[in-house]
Amino acid sequence: MSEIEFIQTNENPPIEVRIAKFRSQNEEYKSREVIIIPGWLSTIDEFTELAKNLSKFGNIFIYEPRGYGKSKTPHKKGYFTPDAYNEELANVIRILNFKEKEFILFGSCSGASQAFSYYINGEGMKPDLIAAISPQEKYKTPFWLPWLSWLPGFIMGFFQGLILFFMNILLKFKKPEETQNVRWAAKQLRENDAWCLRRYVFEFVIKYSIQGRLSEIDVPMLMYVAEEDYFVDPEVSKKFLSNENSKIVELKSTFHRIQMDNEEIMAKKFNEFLLKLGR
Repeated sequence: MSEIEFIQTNENPPIEVRIAKFRSQNEEYKSREVIIIPGWLSTIDEFTELAKNLSKFGNIFIYEPRGYGKSKTPHKKGYFTPDAYNEELANVIRILNFKEKEFILFGSCSGASQAFSYYINGEGMKPDLIAAISPQEKYKTPFWLPWLSWLPGFIMGFFQGLILFFMNILLKFKKPEETQNVRWAAKQLRENDAWCLRRYVFEFVIKYSIQGRLSEIDVPMLMYVAEEDYFVDPEVSKKFLSNENSKIVELKSTFHRIQMDNEEIMAKKFNEFLLKLGR
């Protein structure tokens, strides 16, 4: 069973993020500390099964960044930038009492982007290594997307529905199995804070770029990719592996949320990777 708690990462305005803690099931690995950062639209729930499997090999913490899931975040522009998330992650690491180079960041898609942004530009304690699911150097967004950020919330909500509608139609012809991702996205936006999730796109996704800086990620990295992924090209993700001790794990999946139904094998590969590095 996991423990759930909220920790305050900002005083003015007050921001609290939700943390799920899964203590190591194995005494041998109780010194390992791992922070999972879910991808956009995901919450603790979507990574609980992976965390349970990983907890066989260490202490696992799922961190819901501001604007995600049940995190308590005010509707204020300017609080969803890469710098804001770098500062927040530094505070989470400090509050969890981790030590420099004695913990692991495990990010999925945009969660991996947060991990890389933090490692390159953040000012807090740095991880010993990074695990990443389908990351990108920069997001390809339509030229008109930034203009939507100036629209009132109710109009943005209308455009949000319109974009999902047309994306669903497009995928029905190009890759029908991926339409379930669109339906899932619509559900997550309904059930979570859509205003904050849209601000994340406008302020983090559009601005995020570490192009030309991959060599600065100089720690070992375990990279999980799908055999085929409509949303993130696996070959693009593989470019991150500059450290000689890094490794790629290609999973038998063509689905973007590749942790689904692969939690057990991902945890085993994670432990094998750490053992090979002597950690």
